[in-house]
Amino acid sequence: MRIFTNLSLHGTTPLRAQPGVGEWGPSSVQTTRRKRRNRWLWVAAFVAVLAILFIFGYNAYSMIMSSGS
Repeated sequence: MRIFTNLSLHGTTPLRAQPGVGEWGPSSVQTTRRKRRNRWLWVAAFVAVLAILFIFGYNAYSMIMSSGS
């Protein structure tokens, strides 16, 4: 079983309802590949921000504790 849902919007919809395929399809709908890439970029950005906050907190804590000695 997959962790995430299926990102493909096509399924059993008719061609005229599929993004960018039919005559009335919208032109600015993201592709499945782009959605997958954006998901992992957001996860990576979140992890990077957490790491930066942890490093900043550790440095601040070590500076405070070393100045008291």
